[in-house]
Amino acid sequence: MPRPLPDLVERRRVVEMVDAGVDRPLTLISAPPGAGKTALLAHWFHAGDAPGPAIWLPLRREHRDRRRFWAGVVSALGGTDLKLAGLAPPPRDALEPFLITLLARLDELEEPVTLVLDDLQVVSAPAILADLDWLLDVAPAGLRLVVATRSDPTLRLQRLRAAGRLTEVRAGDLAFTLGETRELLAGLELDERDVELLWRRTEGWATGLRLAHLSLERRKDRHAFIQSFAGGDAAVSDYLLSEVIAGETEAALDFMMRTSVPDALCGNLAETLTGDAGAAHKLRELARRNAFVTEMEQPAGWYRYHRLFADVLRAELHRRRPESEAGLHSLTGRWYADREDSLEALRHAVAAADWQLAAEVLGEHWLRCVLRGGGAVLLELASAIPDEVVRSDAELALAVGGLLLDRGDRDAADRLLLEAYDAALKLPDERRRRFDVTSTATSLYRARLSGDVAEALDAARQVLDESWDRAVATDVRALTLANLGIAEYWTGGLREADEHLQQAAGLALECSNDFVLFLAESYAAAVDVRDGRLAGAERRARTALQLAERRGWTRQPYAAVALVARATVHLWRDELPEAERSAEEAAEALGRVSEPLLGALVGQLRARLLMLRGEPLTALELLRGVGAHGRLPRFLRVVNGLLEAELWLALGEPARARAALLELDSADAPDPAVGLARLELACGNPEAALRAVHTFAADGCEPVLPFTRLEAWVVTAIAHDALRDQDRALEALERALDLAEPRGFSNILTRYGPPVRSLLRRRIAHGTAHRALADAVLAGLDEGAVADRGPGFALLEPLSERELTVLRFLPTMMSNAEIAAEMFVSVNTVKTHLKHVYRKLDATDRRDCVRRARELRLLSSGLRQR
Repeated sequence: MPRPLPDLVERRRVVEMVDAGVDRPLTLISAPPGAGKTALLAHWFHAGDAPGPAIWLPLRREHRDRRRFWAGVVSALGGTDLKLAGLAPPPRDALEPFLITLLARLDELEEPVTLVLDDLQVVSAPAILADLDWLLDVAPAGLRLVVATRSDPTLRLQRLRAAGRLTEVRAGDLAFTLGETRELLAGLELDERDVELLWRRTEGWATGLRLAHLSLERRKDRHAFIQSFAGGDAAVSDYLLSEVIAGETEAALDFMMRTSVPDALCGNLAETLTGDAGAAHKLRELARRNAFVTEMEQPAGWYRYHRLFADVLRAELHRRRPESEAGLHSLTGRWYADREDSLEALRHAVAAADWQLAAEVLGEHWLRCVLRGGGAVLLELASAIPDEVVRSDAELALAVGGLLLDRGDRDAADRLLLEAYDAALKLPDERRRRFDVTSTATSLYRARLSGDVAEALDAARQVLDESWDRAVATDVRALTLANLGIAEYWTGGLREADEHLQQAAGLALECSNDFVLFLAESYAAAVDVRDGRLAGAERRARTALQLAERRGWTRQPYAAVALVARATVHLWRDELPEAERSAEEAAEALGRVSEPLLGALVGQLRARLLMLRGEPLTALELLRGVGAHGRLPRFLRVVNGLLEAELWLALGEPARARAALLELDSADAPDPAVGLARLELACGNPEAALRAVHTFAADGCEPVLPFTRLEAWVVTAIAHDALRDQDRALEALERALDLAEPRGFSNILTRYGPPVRSLLRRRIAHGTAHRALADAVLAGLDEGAVADRGPGFALLEPLSERELTVLRFLPTMMSNAEIAAEMFVSVNTVKTHLKHVYRKLDATDRRDCVRRARELRLLSSGLRQR
């Protein structure tokens, strides 16, 4: 056995696999050339970890003869024990008696002998392999067999596996880990990123790393060498050419060169490239022979060449069959195009300079690829297409223009889109209809990126009315309907949006397009939220997110839409921890996407949750960022104004809250009237609050927010109660419960705190048709859930100036008498003020009152209640 290399990295994990293996009859070390089989055995052999004597037999061509093979075996074993001395195979007679004698002698040994057969692939004689199979079957106690080979021998390995009598060390086990690679290259002082890059390119292949190490020792610019290191490196290519390719037949080499064009391949693709009906079998055989071909775990039935070996095969293809390269790339591109893998199809179309195929792939699939996050890669590939080719093809120009739009280069995109529309006039009817639909989807996408979808919406509806027919592929129609529904969602056409999104989801199911289904269900959940259908929103959001989880789309910006819908459902059901988790996931999914409308949607949700968490200033800053997104759709403008008013009120600034409400255009929606009623109530003006609610009711317009009508009844109930009109107050509260229970809007009741708690107790005492909901809300209020929510729950009855003065003395721990002396009033007057303060702050004692006042920032010198 050769000595281990002096600078060899000690890889104890692999040595231990051999140690464990020699307790079984057979240890199989099967891997391609240069994987480190002999190096491993040398290390293990000289470590002396075998259970008894260990003998190494390197197999050569002469061992292909059956008698010479067994002569070599007994010669190697003969020196280990006298019982085997003098034993030799007969020169002419049958070998079976000799093998039986060998077996008997091995059984008599006091300790087992480990026989290492190196390079078993050299011995291919069926008779020898049958002898070994027989020997393993009877399993003599005195023999442990360790076999190193480049390809699996035709032994009954499956039987040995099932019986637990086989240990296997494969190429993946022998491959260097990143840590072992660092140790091997430690003396070269390389950058960590360069070490990792070299490890990935060699895939841990021992000889590849060793050859790279030798080259790096002679290089001045080691970073540049690693960046360019591939199968074209002279040392690597020479090794693979001499050790692997030289041993293949011309037919086998031709098969490997042709199938090296794609990065991965299955039997059908290999058959397309070679015309060989047995291609799948040949791939399996190459993998069995460890010919630098690996069967992939997923998808099943797919294979790939080692990266460095694939580089060498492609170089050989270019050298030997240069006229075949473009055709093979075109075949590969067409194969992937037929299976709608647009990135791979375009990559091979560009490699083949097959511009017709490139135009077909981009024209049909670019928008779906963009929506799945592949726009940047697609644009990089498309940049290799000559400009004159792009401009001369309408679908190609449209696709590249859309990709530029996705990158944010709107000027260049618009110029190319204009050229696409001009060139479209020359398209035949069928392609023109497809172009019209795709360009409509592009226009809607552009409108969403700019935050203004209203202009594109009318044009889209007109085009679809004129061009919609079965000549357009099902998935393209599904995607366009989804985009139309999304545009209608942003512009407020909820009924139309719901209809088109459901149609898109149906078509997506029909053509098995999971991404369009994910997109449609995400926005359908958002439509249900806007319409107040919490159960439907929850169901659709769950469907979308389960699909995203299964397909790895949880970081897609469209997942943020479903997450916002789910968070809003939790919020309205008063499940704040769950709402906060979903909101954070939505922000992560959105990332740095430049779609302003999605950013506004997520920002508003997070601002409301920050307010409820007791951080109104942070919420206000975030909300201002939402307003800076540009022109917002009507419902986002209304939500922004109402939320800003709530935040100012929470900060004790009713004047600013009023200004935020007055900035809203009354023609936009009636919702601000209820916001104004809430403000009047907080300022101690119940009559004005009732007038504002009456304005809302008399408006006749449908509110933007689904809970506005419910909130109007809650404010009405509190205002009537403040005016000592209990009958009307309880009647209004019952109307509020009528609206809250079917849809689960418990949060709208709990947010008003103590006034609603008092009303609920009386409503229950007088009887209600919604006892379960009333009890649940009351239980939450009684547990102090609202009091702990901080300044998101502003005072609905403000403190007077004298009450504020008394309040600001409380943290000083002055007595009531000392406070009275400071204020030049009687102690009884101070006690009266304290009683009012405790009631308005919903506090039970002085300490609780100070805590509550700090939450509401009533003790901050820079903030005033009015």
